[in-house]
Amino acid sequence: MNNLCRYCEQPVKGRADKLFCRTTCKNNYNYKNRASTKSDVKSIDALLHRNRIILMTLMGDSKKETFDKVVLTRAKFRFELHTGHYINKEGKTYWLVYDYAWMDFSNQSVLVVRKTISR
Repeated sequence: MNNLCRYCEQPVKGRADKLFCRTTCKNNYNYKNRASTKSDVKSIDALLHRNRIILMTLMGDSKKETFDKVVLTRAKFRFELHTGHYINKEGKTYWLVYDYAWMDFSNQSVLVVRKTISR
């Protein structure tokens, strides 16, 4: 079975699962893929960092606070952007932005907690 290099399409010699003929081709292929998505990722990451800064500013030194949703909206917090979610034992969803998490309440208030990161 003759595999072709994913970058230069030259024959690949060696293991059957080898994808590139040389390290240079592997590096160039990966660099090209990273470069093509870098601008999209950069703008989304900037918005995620902005969300984190908003939460960090509102929370101060507190580990747990409840805010009116309007406060976050006025600060231009983007609720649709998050880094993940967590469902607790009661079935409530916490939305994560790095080391902060928030949960919507039905009365237009938002619980925000800061997760402690053990090092």
